[in-house]
Amino acid sequence: MLWPMLARLGTRVPLVTCLVAAAAATAVVATRTPTARPLHDVILHAKLQPSAAASAPPDSAVQIVPEFGPTVTGDLARWRTITVRTTRPDADVLADFVREGVFEDAFLEPAFSLPSRGAPVERAADKSCPIATPSFESYQGYLGPAPAGIDAPSAWQRGVRGAGEQFADVEGGWNAAHEDLVGERIEHVAGRPIRGWREHGTAVLGEVVGKDNGRGVVGIAPDVDRVFTASIDGPGVAGAIEAAAERLRAGDVLLVELQSTGPAGAYIAVEYWGDVYDVIHAATARGVVVIEAAGNGFEDLDRKVYRGRFDRTKRDSGAIVVGAGGPPRPGFIDRARLDFSNYGKRVDVQGWGRKVATLDYGDLQACDAAADRHYTGEFSGTSSASPIVAGAALLVEASARARGKVLAPREVRDLLIRSGTPQVGDLKEHIGPRPDLARALSQP
Repeated sequence: MLWPMLARLGTRVPLVTCLVAAAAATAVVATRTPTARPLHDVILHAKLQPSAAASAPPDSAVQIVPEFGPTVTGDLARWRTITVRTTRPDADVLADFVREGVFEDAFLEPAFSLPSRGAPVERAADKSCPIATPSFESYQGYLGPAPAGIDAPSAWQRGVRGAGEQFADVEGGWNAAHEDLVGERIEHVAGRPIRGWREHGTAVLGEVVGKDNGRGVVGIAPDVDRVFTASIDGPGVAGAIEAAAERLRAGDVLLVELQSTGPAGAYIAVEYWGDVYDVIHAATARGVVVIEAAGNGFEDLDRKVYRGRFDRTKRDSGAIVVGAGGPPRPGFIDRARLDFSNYGKRVDVQGWGRKVATLDYGDLQACDAAADRHYTGEFSGTSSASPIVAGAALLVEASARARGKVLAPREVRDLLIRSGTPQVGDLKEHIGPRPDLARALSQP
């Protein structure tokens, strides 16, 4: 290998210069083998050991750049994104970097996706579109009293509707021009829109901050001051979370509406990956409440294949991880784990994972080509469950802020767990309780 050779020659070379030379050398060797693959880019995320530091010269074979911006400190400052132009298999390139021992953590770029679930939605006929959109609040059972819902009206009756709070959503697309969103409060802070993701992000915003105007749906926290959106296309997942978190204060809420493919090939919560874990941990350490989808992988997150990364006694990002429970609707068992939902000790609370009424898609109403008046009653997955918990967290923090307090993220997590309506069904497949705001806001 290159580093031992340099050591024998007594050469003092910056660490990242060695990485550049190693990547170029392995690319050349690979082109001489009959099994060489076409030239392609291998993208890795790597965290330098605390004692390692260097800068990289320009090179055509490898690019090494800080994963986060110049203002980050601590663990985030040690993360690098490495792009290697090579003909070698991706796993072999990763193995070479890991073997040298200069990184605390290193992995290939994971695949990320939206944690929605279910068959494609059939749109309502445009000819049925009314002049004015009717109210669909009767479909929003998740708003109602416990045990069926989280009892958002119990907070509203106290004057707690989200005022004073800020909210951020990290995923890939939104329609801020929807008639049931206050577009002037929404600011996009990072990344490019991802084609085909608009419906999902708009549905998420509808659950959390939809207008209370007697039409369409109403969000759990309709009066939040600001909404920030950040797309993963460009900055990546960790970078988008960092960009969104930078706009938030202690007591504000950030929702991570994503899942990733894990080491067993199933969808899992994104904090499994070290850079995402570190950026979430940094956000919660500053007091930002982070809500994270557990993912739709049918997985027990306590399995050994996950190497204890979902064991909160060993590694706790401070996020609230959300599973998907059944709604109180025909064909489902209320608050029982839905089969696709990941589960385990790291999953804290649950929300409705089926039959959620919100914005876009168009099965309740589809009125125009721009989708500004589309509504659905079929949003699903840990995608639909997580915004319900985000809305509950916003109202808990809004209540505290109105009293001159800000709750720490772990305090919000503990409060939602201990005051929630318990899970039913097989409790060994743990997804936690459903939040109950009437009880949560009555706690001393």
